[in-house]
Amino acid sequence: MTACLPHVVRLIAKLLLAVAVAVAVALPLAAHAQPASAPMPGFGVMVHYLPDKQSIGEIRRFDVEAFAATLAEMRVSHLILTLGQNSGQYIAPNAALEVLCPASAANRPPRDLPLEIGRALRSRGISLILYLPFRAPQADRALMDCLGDVSEQEPPPARFIAAWSSVIRDWSQRYGALASGWWFDGTYNTKGITPAGWDMLCSAARAGATNRWLAFNAGEGAERFSAKSAPCQNLMAGEYMQPPPHLTGPPSELVLHVLTPLTASWGRDAPARFTAVQLRAWIADASAARGLFTLDMPIDAAGRFVPAHVALIKSVTAASKP
Repeated sequence: MTACLPHVVRLIAKLLLAVAVAVAVALPLAAHAQPASAPMPGFGVMVHYLPDKQSIGEIRRFDVEAFAATLAEMRVSHLILTLGQNSGQYIAPNAALEVLCPASAANRPPRDLPLEIGRALRSRGISLILYLPFRAPQADRALMDCLGDVSEQEPPPARFIAAWSSVIRDWSQRYGALASGWWFDGTYNTKGITPAGWDMLCSAARAGATNRWLAFNAGEGAERFSAKSAPCQNLMAGEYMQPPPHLTGPPSELVLHVLTPLTASWGRDAPARFTAVQLRAWIADASAARGLFTLDMPIDAAGRFVPAHVALIKSVTAASKP
């Protein structure tokens, strides 16, 4: 009997969490929820900061103040920050995930980097948008099984929707008004998600702040960058590897957004592939449409940008400043 106690405790914890999720979905958003400051239309930056399980200790090296100061120098309106991607490694603790999948807790650092970054950005008038895959980490089989997920190419099981909503809700409430939005990647197959399932996910994404940008990415290119993949989506995901010379979105209820890497691929330290003239035109087009234009830019383990990239962007935004 004594040997079974840890299993029983974990089971009870999971049941309590499931009840809490159900209650949260059934009730209106908490009275303490505050509206987040939505990003002002204009230019922003995305970073793929993704330490793996072997190098998570490097998170201690990240210089938040220097990182935020450089973003301010580049005159950005918003930052899209990766909480994690498909390795199963996330850059912040999550109480719901640690209850559901206790073994995975060792893969998360005690430092809450998004919280520190959010506070540093707020003091500089820059909005924070959090990045997270729409599905469980596809390269971590154990965590996928624990959360009840399958391949992202298949419809998500109801059990996974409930579990993942609780994880999203935990981060949403933790960051509150510091988080102006969510950018969910890999929204490839939503078949079978019920209205109640969407309510659960959308409520979780808005927990702690009711006025957030919500983008759900169905894929890259002209046909998919502007797709509406979720009922609560209000911002185009915008993924576009080769944007057209002038940014215009198809008629849509979604806010225009175009997201593209400054270099040859996402997070790659390489020369910029766009000229200052191109970047000025895209930023101007996005601002005229009251939309967003976001460049993915590489950083190192300490959060430092490539100096040549910073110089290019500073020259572009200085010329674009009204």
